[in-house]
Amino acid sequence: MCRKGLGFLQPFFLTVALLCTLSGAQGQALTASQLQQIKQACETLVLDYANHRDQSRGEKLAQLFTEDAELSVNGQTFVGREALRNRFRAPAAQTFRHMMSNVRITVTDESQATGVSYALIFAGAIDPLNPGAPIVVSNFLAMGEYHDTFEFTDAGWRIASRRFVPVFLSNAQ
Repeated sequence: MCRKGLGFLQPFFLTVALLCTLSGAQGQALTASQLQQIKQACETLVLDYANHRDQSRGEKLAQLFTEDAELSVNGQTFVGREALRNRFRAPAAQTFRHMMSNVRITVTDESQATGVSYALIFAGAIDPLNPGAPIVVSNFLAMGEYHDTFEFTDAGWRIASRRFVPVFLSNAQ
C-alpha cells in the first residue's frame, strides 16, 4: 500500500530531475563574449601557423599544437609535438607563403572547437647565392582547406589535429 500511495511522487521527482538538468545545462552555456574569445584564440592559431611556417620558426610552430597532436599534409601524418619539431627543424630549401582566408571556427564547448580555413600556398627555391632575393614562381603550389580540431590546455588553446585537404594543385613543377 505504501508503494502505491507514493506513486504520485514519481512525476514530482522527474520534474525536479529535469529542472536540475536544464539549470545545469544553462549554467554551462557559454556567453557571447566567451564564444568570441574562443573563436579569436583559434583563429589566431590558424594565422600563427601560417606565419611560423612561412618564417621557418619550427619550435614556435610546434608549440601551437597539443603534446599528442596530429598533422596530416601531403599524404604524411606526424603524431606528437616532437614529430612536428623534427618535421620543421630542417633548414628551409624553399620559401613558403600561406595566404589564409575564410576562417570559420565552430565552438563545441568550453574546451573544444573545430575549424575550416582556406589556404593558398606558394613555394619557390631559395637562391643560395642571394638568399634574400625575391623568388620567381610561375604558379601556386596548392590551394585547399585546413580542417582543424582545437583543445583548451593548461597553456591555452592549441591545435589538436590539423589536416590539409587539397582542392587545387598546380601542374607547374
